[in-house]
Amino acid sequence: MALTKFYYNPKSLRYERTRFSVVRLTMAIVGFLVFGFVFFVALLLLQNLLIETPHEKQLRAENRVLDEHKVILSALLTESNNQLAQLKQEDLSLYQKLFETQNPLTSGQVHPEREEILISDASEFDESVTQLGNRFTELIQSAQNGNRFFSLKARVARTDIPELIATPSIAPIENFELEKLVSGYGVRINPFHKGKYHHDGVDIAAPRGTNVLATAPGRVLLTKKSELVAGYGHYVEIDHGNGYITRYSHLEEFEVRTGQKIEKGQRLGIVGSTGGSIAPHLHYEVIKNGVNLDPIKFFMEGISSTQYETLVTLSKKQNQSLD
Repeated sequence: MALTKFYYNPKSLRYERTRFSVVRLTMAIVGFLVFGFVFFVALLLLQNLLIETPHEKQLRAENRVLDEHKVILSALLTESNNQLAQLKQEDLSLYQKLFETQNPLTSGQVHPEREEILISDASEFDESVTQLGNRFTELIQSAQNGNRFFSLKARVARTDIPELIATPSIAPIENFELEKLVSGYGVRINPFHKGKYHHDGVDIAAPRGTNVLATAPGRVLLTKKSELVAGYGHYVEIDHGNGYITRYSHLEEFEVRTGQKIEKGQRLGIVGSTGGSIAPHLHYEVIKNGVNLDPIKFFMEGISSTQYETLVTLSKKQNQSLD
């Protein structure tokens, strides 16, 4: 049996039966919903203000790199302007010596015997300005083409030169072309059991016998040959120092030994298809302090920004690997 509720009415001075009020219930529900909505919006605003998303972190990092480029290019522009000013000053001094006047630019007369000298010197001046302009354009183009490695050098040069030297920065095969990258770092399809797995490096297709190159100086940490139709096959590991190790797998053969000192760009062996491989290619890995990193981030030298963007796009295709 439900209990009957009463309340005291001060007007009638009596206890009266409590009546159900639809209006009060509706107001309570609306108030609760409004409070919940306001609370949810406040949480979203607080999250946007205090928590930085990965995309925002990436944009902030890119802005720092662009700021560094701006400083470097501003310095180059200042240097070029100083050289132009110096050339103008030298030209002004030459005019003053030739025509014995303090205001050569406003002088309307030129002695016939000196006209040939004037034309010659003006030509040399124009040539110097043109050469300087071409040099400045080359510097800017160089900064644009190698912007990632350029920025890395600008940052590391201030703090840790050995870190820069140890960083892999070139393609691991000779005559590398973008189209040769057939499988990137990350989740890929295994060519044998067709299941998904994490691919710890990149696969670069190349004809059997293509030269495999060291991507940074260091010492040979490990060389191994395996006749099993599984695993890395014949492979070489190079210790570059500062925690960097690179691995070159599925080689046809290698020509280095453990402990040997290696120079950047030195030939380590040739491309093959040993071990767990379905076609001739190089499986290349970059390891830092025991953790595999995306090797695409270390393709720095000899590649433009546009080519690098194409390379990143190719590496993100979740296709089948070759090993």
